[in-house]
Amino acid sequence: ITEIMYHPEDPNAEFIELQNIGAHTINLNLVRFTNGIAFEFPELELPAQAYTVIVRDTEAFQARYGLIPAVAGQYTGRLSNGGERIGLADAAGKTIHDFRFRDGWYDSTDGSGFSLLLRDPVQTPADQWDDKAFWRPSTQVGGSPGSN
Repeated sequence: ITEIMYHPEDPNAEFIELQNIGAHTINLNLVRFTNGIAFEFPELELPAQAYTVIVRDTEAFQARYGLIPAVAGQYTGRLSNGGERIGLADAAGKTIHDFRFRDGWYDSTDGSGFSLLLRDPVQTPADQWDDKAFWRPSTQVGGSPGSN
């Protein structure tokens, strides 16, 4: 998980971006969110360094951003504007991510149209994702799905 658009001006523009930071293609089939929103990935191969997003509303996302990055699907529920715990597990149920983002970290991500970006997905230890110091607001309104 590399970007979270949790409190956009238009609630239908929410998204979560995932990036394969590894050197090999990964299969996301049956990877699922266990906290925050409800979504289970379909059969999807994500090449090394590639991005995908899951969105609250596919039409709203594509109207704003086009077809890149690829949309893996539409989740149910919505991200809390006040921050919340996000959980992601692999097909066997093993935790991939389990962290809490907070609404008060940056004013610009609280309804002003900016997203939260993980500063360094490769170097940030998984147990530090709850720490504001490892996240930053996007530099542009609407975030930057498909790039960091």
